Amino acid sequence: MKKPSIPLALPGLEVKIERLRFRVTSEEGTDRPLVCQYYLSISNGSDRTVRLRGRKWVLTEQTTGERVVIEGEGIVGSFPELRPGEKFRYSSYHLYRQPTVAEGAYFGEDKDGTPIVVGIPRFRMAAAPEGEADRALP
Repeated sequence: MKKPSIPLALPGLEVKIERLRFRVTSEEGTDRPLVCQYYLSISNGSDRTVRLRGRKWVLTEQTTGERVVIEGEGIVGSFPELRPGEKFRYSSYHLYRQPTVAEGAYFGEDKDGTPIVVGIPRFRMAAAPEGEADRALP
């Protein structure tokens, strides 16, 4: 039987944004970019072992509608393998200048080679540029 080539959403595999942290970069000038550091976890509540092979982020600036797509292999330099019940945590960041919405997906495969996908919950990047702000998410 031929394996599907379209990635399947795997029930029980989920991404949670745990915390967002906003700050101003050290660049000079009034139009310096802001930093949104995100902390997230990927939990495997399914009955299959999965390996994550890549990611795709879509950043949409809210005032202009301009989109930036970020795609690549791996997740922070690794290809996490998650057995049932395991969790992978990491943090990274996006730079932005105007209020922006971030969303996306991770791609991989299960132990049998079936392509899988798990969505990254949408979150908004908008913080006062005067300093740092932390936002814990439920």
